[in-house]
Amino acid sequence: MKKLMKLPLILLGICLGFFVITFTVYIFNLDMKATSLLAPLLEKWYDHLEHNQYL
Repeated sequence: MKKLMKLPLILLGICLGFFVITFTVYIFNLDMKATSLLAPLLEKWYDHLEHNQYL
């Protein structure tokens, strides 16, 4: 029975932790900073692919 009473607190903690992480990513614009770091690697990979020039 005590496990059932702790379940809402555990779920609340998980939701709060998820919110804090996503809020931090949003405030500091970390998703676009990570994208700018990965862009040269992705461009290099994309340039080596064979492209179909006929549409």
